[in-house]
Amino acid sequence: MKKWLRKHFDTCFIVAQVWVDGFVTLACCFLGFWIFREILNSTPGNQPIHLPPLRQYSQLMVLITGVTLCCFWGAGLYRWKKSILNVEEYRAAFKATLLSFLITNTLVFLLREPAKDSTDELQTEYLAEHNPIYRAIDQVHQYISLHPNVDFYSRVMFVIIFLLIFFATFMQRAISFLISSSLHERGLGNTNVAVFGTGPMAQRVQQKLRLFPTLGFNFVGFLDDDERRHGESIRGFRVLGGRQQLDELRQRYGIRRLLIAKPDLPEDDLVELCARCDNYSIQYQVVPRLYHFFSKRFTVDNLDSIPLITLADKVNQPLYRLAKGILDFMVATFVLTVAFVPMVIIAFLIKQGSKGPVLFSQIRVGQGGRTFRILKFRTMYVEMCGDDITPQSKDDPRITKIGRFLRATSLDELPQFINVLRGEMSMVGPRPEMPFIVAKYTPTENLRLDAKPGITGLWQISEARKAPIHENLDYDLYYIENQSIFLDIVILAMTFLSVFRVRGTS
Repeated sequence: MKKWLRKHFDTCFIVAQVWVDGFVTLACCFLGFWIFREILNSTPGNQPIHLPPLRQYSQLMVLITGVTLCCFWGAGLYRWKKSILNVEEYRAAFKATLLSFLITNTLVFLLREPAKDSTDELQTEYLAEHNPIYRAIDQVHQYISLHPNVDFYSRVMFVIIFLLIFFATFMQRAISFLISSSLHERGLGNTNVAVFGTGPMAQRVQQKLRLFPTLGFNFVGFLDDDERRHGESIRGFRVLGGRQQLDELRQRYGIRRLLIAKPDLPEDDLVELCARCDNYSIQYQVVPRLYHFFSKRFTVDNLDSIPLITLADKVNQPLYRLAKGILDFMVATFVLTVAFVPMVIIAFLIKQGSKGPVLFSQIRVGQGGRTFRILKFRTMYVEMCGDDITPQSKDDPRITKIGRFLRATSLDELPQFINVLRGEMSMVGPRPEMPFIVAKYTPTENLRLDAKPGITGLWQISEARKAPIHENLDYDLYYIENQSIFLDIVILAMTFLSVFRVRGTS
């Protein structure tokens, strides 16, 4: 049984997810009806309103549940996808819930039972006889019909139900993600993965697999056609063999997926390797050469059968910039107001702990390469502060006693909300780097400067935050190319949750 469960873990988990989604959606319908009834009966000055009994809404609740599950399926929420931060699933859940709301409202209008008066009956008979579309709808009514009084289905109740569905789905998907991640960390449902290649790109892929065991990938080793490298150890993992030994290695190590990360592999060899994977029932994925080139900044056109990568026009997003500016101002003002007294206490403790100013300021590079002074509470001794690599250990001798606490709780970054009010930083965005690091940026790394730097971001809430900022470019590029208020809110929410985790340094 355990062996079967390990083999079919993904399928079992998705089936369970469908049942949980259905139960949660139906529960939200009942809860929405109860909240709506309580709102009506608790309104001051109004006589208690007696809604029809709950059974009158049973068909509606079943309809909402069925449509919502179909929309979830259409949005890809039941296709097993590996996601580092689960952001795409939250976005898909929002779109699917909104689509379900619109479809359900349309169906309520189409499926409600017509009123039984003589005029309508004559119109119904005439239209059913001469209009095939109406005749089809009339036939549907013979099997499915909702209560004729559509006023019972209040718009307020609909909004309440679907708001509950979205927030409940968001929460239960987050819990499901934590559960699946925990199971993967324990080795349940993991897929044995090998990387073809031994160069920098292959090692970068292996590093991602190592940093995120919660994705369900169990890395077994490298593959390479160069026989001189067979048996060699790279980052603690052996080069197991090459394509000629692929079938043998598949059986010995249980390899079910191959990540091809060798940019200099000739096209004919790549096609032949993919064909071998197909023959041995090994799933394969190819990391494209210059993979950063394949962001949304470019579109793919076609010249007959030849794909052409074209520079896409930069999309002007005035509404997003306005909404982001309002969000930044509101959050920064709220935080500085609430944290005013704690900040005063922190300033006093810093002064008592060591000589020097309370605030530490440093030149950082922001959007468009413009420099500004970032503000932090000072956590190091004055004589040891400077433009140097950020401390990577809590035992770093440069850090003061109160500084260790401030870094572990991220309270040293509270003054950066002043940078947000100044317009130099945003709540969400890439972290600003020091000029001597930016001076060594490659053209690809320079893309980080296209967005306003932020206090938090995708990199900061991931496990990869333990590595230097410039070594985790993927997160910043993803954020820059997918900026939206929804993504900003998700990152802020996940940042709020991560505040309760004590970190060594930041």
